[in-house]
Amino acid sequence: MTGIVFEANAEKLAKELAGMADRITDKGVLLRRAGGVVRESIRTNFAVGGRPEKWQPLKVRQGQPLRDTGRLQNSITSRVRGDVVLVGTNVEYAAVQNFGAKKGSFGETVVQVRAHQRTGKSGRAYTVRAHPRKVKLPRGDIPARPFMLVQDEDIVEIEALSASYIMEGKK
Repeated sequence: MTGIVFEANAEKLAKELAGMADRITDKGVLLRRAGGVVRESIRTNFAVGGRPEKWQPLKVRQGQPLRDTGRLQNSITSRVRGDVVLVGTNVEYAAVQNFGAKKGSFGETVVQVRAHQRTGKSGRAYTVRAHPRKVKLPRGDIPARPFMLVQDEDIVEIEALSASYIMEGKK
C-alpha cells in the first residue's frame, strides 16, 4: 500500500482525549491569551498604518490616519464573557473609521453661519449676515480604514496557544 497510512488505537485515543479534557479546566486562561493576541495585533495595525493593505493617507492634515490623539488605538480592549472573548472599543466614531461613510449618509443638520466679509465678482467687499445653513453629515466621504482585523498570523498564534494549552496544560 502506498500513500498515507493512518492507524488508530481507539483505546489509546480515548485515554488521550480524556486527558486533554482534564487539562482544560479553565477556558478563561486560554481565552484571555487569545484576546491579548488579537488586541495587540489590532494595535499593530495602527502602528503600521493598516494591514494587510495600507490605509488611505489623510487629505486634511499631516500625520498618520487614526493616530492624532491615540484615543482609538488605546481604547482597544479584550474581555472574556463565558465561553467567548470579546475584542473591541467603545469609542463612538470607531465604526465609521473602520467601515467608512459616504457624504450625507447620516442625514443633515443645521449649523449657524456667523456674519462675515466676502469679496464679490466686482472686487468690492460686502458683509454676509449670520444665517442658518443645512449641511450633510458627514460633510465628505470618509474612507474605510479597517483596523479591527484578525491577521492570518494571529490565527496561527492562537492555534499554537490552544494546542500548547491542551497538550501540556496551562502555563
